[in-house]
Order: sequence, then C-alpha cells, then structure tokens
Amino acid sequence: MSNGIGSLARVLSRRRKGPPPARPRGGWWGNGPSPTERWPGVTIEIPADYNPHRRRWESPDGAYYFDANEAARACEFFPAYLTHHIGEFAGRPFDLLAYQALLLTKPIFGWKRASDGYRRFRKVFAFLPKGAGKSPWASGTGLYLMLCDAEPGAEIYALATDKAQARVVHTNAKVMVEDAPALAEQCEVLRDSIYQPDTRAVYQVLSADAATKHGFRPHGAIFDEFHGQPNRDLYETIKKSMVKRRQPLLLLVTHAGTDDESICYEEYEYAKKVLSGTLPDPSCLPVIFELGDTEDWQSPAAWARVNPGHGITVQASAIASEAAEAQAEPRKRNDFLRYHCNRWTNQATAWIPLNWWDACKAPLPSDEVLRTAPVAAGLDLAQKYDLACLSVVFRFPAEALPAPLAADAPTDTAVPELRTVNLNYRIVIVPFFWIPKETMAEHERLDGVPYAQWTAAGLVTATEGAVIDYSRIYEDITRRIVPRFPLLKQALFGYDPAFATDLATQLRDRAGLKVAEVLQNYQHLSEPSQAFEALIKAGRVTHGGHRVLRHHLENVAIKTDDARRIRPVRPKKPGKRVDGVVATIMAIKALAAGPAPTPQIFFFGGVPR
Repeated sequence: MSNGIGSLARVLSRRRKGPPPARPRGGWWGNGPSPTERWPGVTIEIPADYNPHRRRWESPDGAYYFDANEAARACEFFPAYLTHHIGEFAGRPFDLLAYQALLLTKPIFGWKRASDGYRRFRKVFAFLPKGAGKSPWASGTGLYLMLCDAEPGAEIYALATDKAQARVVHTNAKVMVEDAPALAEQCEVLRDSIYQPDTRAVYQVLSADAATKHGFRPHGAIFDEFHGQPNRDLYETIKKSMVKRRQPLLLLVTHAGTDDESICYEEYEYAKKVLSGTLPDPSCLPVIFELGDTEDWQSPAAWARVNPGHGITVQASAIASEAAEAQAEPRKRNDFLRYHCNRWTNQATAWIPLNWWDACKAPLPSDEVLRTAPVAAGLDLAQKYDLACLSVVFRFPAEALPAPLAADAPTDTAVPELRTVNLNYRIVIVPFFWIPKETMAEHERLDGVPYAQWTAAGLVTATEGAVIDYSRIYEDITRRIVPRFPLLKQALFGYDPAFATDLATQLRDRAGLKVAEVLQNYQHLSEPSQAFEALIKAGRVTHGGHRVLRHHLENVAIKTDDARRIRPVRPKKPGKRVDGVVATIMAIKALAAGPAPTPQIFFFGGVPR
C-alpha cells in the first residue's frame, strides 16, 4: 500500500524510516503488559507470533499482520499536528492516553489483512463513560482518515442523534485544523465541513435526514453518542454505503443509554458477544469499559477501573461528589450509573425512597374539605387485561417558605436548564382502581399481590368479565366520583392516548368533562414527575397510606434523557404495576394548568396544613 497521499502524509511517512528491529521487545503493542492484561475484560485478545523473516507480528493462522510503522504513524499524528483546546490541557499537544493508543489507534491502523494489506478492523465499538476523552479522540481519528489514509476523495462523516450533537465531534476537528498551521494550509474550513482540495477529501456533519438520501461513499463514519440514535435508519444507510470503499472505518462512540431496544443496545450486545468469543467477527474491535453487575458503584477503585481517564480527563474529587449526591438522591443514581459507571439503566431502580412516601401517609382530609380545593385527574387504562386507574389530585396552599421549593434542574451546563417549577403548595391524592374479575386470580399469581383482599377492602373495583369494562369505569366516574367531588366538572382530566382515547372521548362528549392528552414522553412527563418527587421529599403529599398506590410506588422506575429530563416507566419484569403513579403524575400535569391555590388554611384531621 502507499505511504499516503498529500504532503502531510509524506511528512508523516518520513518520520518512520527503516524496517522494524529484528527482535522487538514485548509484543505487537510494544513494551510492558499486553492490552488485555492491563485492562482485563475490556477488549479482545489479539494473539500474534513474531515472524523473523518478515520482521513483523502475525496472527497464528497468518491471516493478519501488524504494521508497526503504520500504527506508529497514526499515533504520532495526534501530538505532531493536533492540540487540545478545552480545559486544563488547552494549547498542549494531543498526546494519546494509554488506552487511546493501545486499545484503539494501534489496533485500528496497525492490524491488516495479509491477503490485500488493508485494515483488519472495519467496525469499532468504543463504549466508555463520560469524560474519558472518546469524542476528542474520534475527532482526531476522523482527521487522520481524511488526510493521511491513502484514500483519494475520502468522505468522513460526523453523525449523531441530531445535527447539533454531530457538530460536537466536527467542531473539535475544525478547531484542531485551525490551530495547526500545517493543517490549516491544506484545508478549507467551513461551517459544516472541512475540505482538502489536493485530494478532494471532505470531513462533514451529516444531518439526521440522511437516512432518506443516497449517493454517500463514506471512508469513515463517526457516530457520536450512539445511544441517542432513535432508530437504525441512519446507521443502515451509512453502513451499506461503506461497501464502496476499500477499507472503510465505522466508529460507534458512546456511553451507556436507557433503551435496551435501541440500535445502540443491539450493537452493544453484538460487541459483547465478539468480546466473549461467542460470535467470531475478526473485523469488529470492541472496547467496553463498564461497571460489572456485582461491583460496588460507590467504590473509588471501581470508578478508576471503569474510566481510563480517571484522574486525568476527569477529576476524582468531582466523581466522588457526584457519587455522594447519587447516594442521597436515588433518582440521581441512574445518572451516575449511566454517565460515570457506564451501566445501562433501563431496568428498574429505586426512584422514590419508601421512607419518603411512608412519611406522607397522614389520614386524608374529609370530602367536605376536598370539595373546596382545585382539582384535576389522571386516567391510566394500561391494557384491557391489566389494572386501570383514575387518580384525583387536590391542591392546597402550603406554609410560607423563605424560598420556593423547586424540582431539581439540570446541573450540566451543556444542556438548557429546565424551567423552575414553583412548588409552594401541597397535594392530596385519592386514587381509584379497576381490575377484571375473571383474571383477578391470575393477576394475584403473576403480580404477587392480594387483589381479592384489596377488592374486599374497597381499594380496587372488580369489573365483570375477563377484560376491563370501560362502561363500568365511565359510570363510576360520572355517577360516583364526579358527584363526590363536584369541582371535577370544571377540572381537567389528563389521559394517555395510547389506551384511554375512547373513554376520554365519551367523558368529553357524553358527560361534558374536560379532557387533554398527556403523551408518555419526556416533554410531557418530566416536569410533573420532578414535581411529584420534590413534593414527596418535602412531605407535601397526603395519600392516606393507600396500599395499592404504595405498591405501584415501590415498582416505578424512571428513564432519563441527555437533557436530564425524566419520565416514569414500568420495570420489564412481569407483574410490576405502576398505573397509580403514572395516573397521579398525569393529574399533576393537568393540575398545573388550573388556577393557583387561594391563600386559605385548611384543617387535615384537626391539624392546620
């Protein structure tokens, strides 16, 4: 193969003169312990024997060999031409961290196929926690692919969930070019592209609608924050287009996400199988730093093991501080596990501590008191065979406080702050539940809860048949619940359009009630979910110790997106019901649209609140 094209490639080639030494010390990686010894369980073993005749390391079967000059050239490109431009390293040469050199750059550019001399590894799954330096490394790798990889007309693409995120990697590359005179002389830097006229190579941001387009010929594709990809369309478009190149490179760079049905999780599982050896794919290079299921997430030793940039690109004291917050705030634990321990958090984890909830089990005020308060309702019907819930939430003024109580806003300055929510009030929750009578015994077995006992106690209403009787729920709402709390006639009923549209339409058209869709996404549920958590923590919720609602509170989990928004989810384990909590959060959402509470004092059980 050629040493490269363009003056930059020739300069780098001259930096490495002569054949490798006759008997190098160590292994293909150099001196010291091998990458798999230094970082156990993180990447695949690459066995190699030294061939003294060819003076190179080769795989035992002879299918691959290690080009030490090419590996060194790629590693030297970073400090020779690139500088850091953010934080304490700004202005200093980009010296690769040990893991970046030994686990990524050297294997990618050094290991080649003996049959044609092209790269062995075509797909890299770089799975590391936040702050490990993966995005700057990806930016520099993209520049190397563009300028020094002997590929005429190389097309390098920076991709992400949206164009703004894709620009993170690309902007790093642009600044690197602008700060390096040798690169700036050769390249034209535009808003969304870097162009090298001599070779007609381009490094550009690709918009999210690229999945609908054709004609790409990617030599390199860098998916940053791959966990955020909403579907596989863009990924498949790029991947299929890469067959037009001789030795394309697909970089999947990400930390853990929350969706185990995403394309990222699919590729994560694929990389894990390659890592374990159960799926042979010699073209895939997995590099996976993550906290094990049995490891202590509060252990400083575990933080250092999981993040190869610990103490260098991330400060140990900052991680310790975040761990302390995660210990005190269960909701923040998911963020800590995902961002700093690189553990997927899609499974159920504690959200609201039960001691917070149990501290709010004071007796409900009388109906006479409840009838005077602003009110709203949330309707969660789930599926026809499951539990259904209507949660009625009343709002009362709270005591005067020195400062408003507010749900936590994001602490990451890279994302917009959420709107501060005034929580100078308290709520009372009165839930109503329904379950099909014929399937109640089966649900008792699957869910492990005493529905028959709860029904006898009046906590759940059993409807006739094997599916939820929506007509019974309609009758109960219009003839029993609304007359009990007359202000519901003017209140707002929030509902999930996935299952409750028919009933909501009847409540609107036949009973004249006000209904509003509450989509089950971050945009609609994050603010009321944060309010729900903050009110419980502050002791400003009264639920009377309702046993069904407490059971749902035990089960509920949350998901968090990159903007630190949250939404409640049901654990994937069968039998875990969360309908009461979801309905309550929808009611809080509807309640926020109502008038502010009047400054009166109400008496709950003889005690002013």
